[in-house]
Amino acid sequence: MNRRQYLTRTCASTGLLASVAGCLGDLGGSSDADGGDADVDSRAGERAIDRAAGKLNEAAQSLSELGDLGNPEDVAFDPAEPRTRISEARDHLETAESELGEDRQADVETLRSYADALEGLIDVTVIVTDDTVSDDIDTVTTAIEEDGDIETASQTAHGRYQDISAATDRFEAANATIQDLDGDRLETLTGVALTELEEGANALGSAVASLETLAAAYDSTLDTDAGYGALERGRAGFENGSYEAAQTEFETAESTFANARSDLESGTENAPEGLVTYFETAACQTRRLATAAGAFADAAGAAASGDPITARDRKDDGEAALEKIGTCTN
Repeated sequence: MNRRQYLTRTCASTGLLASVAGCLGDLGGSSDADGGDADVDSRAGERAIDRAAGKLNEAAQSLSELGDLGNPEDVAFDPAEPRTRISEARDHLETAESELGEDRQADVETLRSYADALEGLIDVTVIVTDDTVSDDIDTVTTAIEEDGDIETASQTAHGRYQDISAATDRFEAANATIQDLDGDRLETLTGVALTELEEGANALGSAVASLETLAAAYDSTLDTDAGYGALERGRAGFENGSYEAAQTEFETAESTFANARSDLESGTENAPEGLVTYFETAACQTRRLATAAGAFADAAGAAASGDPITARDRKDDGEAALEKIGTCTN
């Protein structure tokens, strides 16, 4: 067994990305000791592939050091260094591809796939650990509670949802790459067990999925067509005496709010600890919005049927439900 293989397998026995990165960092140039009969090109290719593996494991180490993603907004993550390491690894792989024979091209491609996967996970981590997410949530929550600038809040929620949805797609692509990796070959080359990579990806996938659920719920709640917009059009129509049209708008809003609430309540079960309070607040808000919209729909229906007393009472019920939204963050 040559020195490269020995070191690689010794690293693999640690089972930790941090240890692997440090160990494989020493692999560069190890092929020089393999014997004098190896040609220069072969040694250059071996050094390049060893160095690529080391750089990729250094990038992976930055992910392993993130800590608990249960409170993603408390996790500080700077993607600059791991991205640089991946770029350096790709340069080494270009050298390895040109210097090594056909029998080693599968190794090169495995490391390229490893680089692709890490790059995707890093991109997703940037979104998940973005501390401005909480600022956007506060903006949206305040607008709903105080019946404030709903249009701006809607734009904020929609923009954030688009970013997180794109991150979810990015995660799915990275995860698919991980699932397609040759685990035995990856471990031989890098010392990283595929199960370790999968476990780290799963934790990240859970966090981004929860964020997407939360963002999607706010996006639909504040939607200017089917959500808050429908509620406001219904209220305007009711005041103008367009009761049937108002009832339709209220029913649309009620359905939208109820669906958002259902998604939030289901999502709370799997949400990271740091997001649970946000989920509970949003679920409370959408529940009371749905109650209000339902009461307003009944009021509009009663008014359209010539029952002013029921219309007044149910309208009052709707207004009371809206007033209670302000207590959801208490």
